[in-house]
Amino acid sequence: MGLYLFAIFLGLGLGIFFAVARHYGGPVTSRIATAYIEFFRSTPLLVQILIVTLAPGAINLWLQAEGMAPFDINWVIILPDIFGSPSIFLNLRILLCAITLGLNSAAYQAEYFRGSMASISAGQSLAALSIGMTKRQEIRHVALPQSLRRAIPAWSNEAAYLPKYTTVCYLVSVEELFAIAKLIVARTYRVLEVYVIVAIVFLVLISFISWLLNYIYDRVKIPGI
Repeated sequence: MGLYLFAIFLGLGLGIFFAVARHYGGPVTSRIATAYIEFFRSTPLLVQILIVTLAPGAINLWLQAEGMAPFDINWVIILPDIFGSPSIFLNLRILLCAITLGLNSAAYQAEYFRGSMASISAGQSLAALSIGMTKRQEIRHVALPQSLRRAIPAWSNEAAYLPKYTTVCYLVSVEELFAIAKLIVARTYRVLEVYVIVAIVFLVLISFISWLLNYIYDRVKIPGI
């Protein structure tokens, strides 16, 4: 859950930023935003996570070969879990996975927001500029409030998919739901029961996320649109 929450909010902030940069930016800013979006959308998430999580070790090997002191990549923060037992709350691998998930999600979220920005009529922009608003004020007070609300139905797809993407982190030894399930299977040999429970957990979680976003959209949607 921690991976999901961190990634979805990091992706939300960066997604809005890159959507604005791509839709309203100049030639250079728009191209940079486009390059970022297309890179993360066009390469597999697993490859991104492998590159980012393996990079610190590779950098340390290079530093040691050059006779320089390596970075501390083995730090860990341990906190009690819900049962009061000490467990790993955060380490470098978890942090890098969360950041990579957020960067990847930002590319998809940016396209949802850009599409909703493109749906706003040019007349509204001209009207805002005609009453003395700057371009930044027009984006902040006219474009963003409407486009963020319009984007909720499409954006809910990313919010619903992202919990399933976090399972990729299991492949780089990050303790998430699938890693815990594998540990339970190794101890109990009850493969079917454990993975059925995992499926039910995802079903309940994603159904709740979808319901919550539909509720929010019904409350904030623009009448008649």
